[in-house]
Amino acid sequence: MTIEEISCASGVPKGTLNKLFAGQTKDPQLSTVSAVVHCMGYTLDDLSDDTANGKTQLTPTQAKLLDSFDQLNEEGQIKAVEYVEDLVLTGRYKKCPASGLDAKEA
Repeated sequence: MTIEEISCASGVPKGTLNKLFAGQTKDPQLSTVSAVVHCMGYTLDDLSDDTANGKTQLTPTQAKLLDSFDQLNEEGQIKAVEYVEDLVLTGRYKKCPASGLDAKEA
């Protein structure tokens, strides 16, 4: 897309886009970035470091857990969420925020 096309589709003035794309705007407004990103068919989540190709990258353990969860019926999924919430609330199995170690290892 050209700057003119992006300007028309996003409603962001061409001058603002020129400065943005030239790197002259160090801290653009969220509304400006959002308008540009959306007019190009993307979301703000697509800009996150946590995603690659628009999909969140899961660890093998997370993928296995999600696969098992998806095999459960609605009642089983509700129970699984309740169990996980209970494990988190006990604090025994939570990671230590500073070290990344499990609470029982710290």
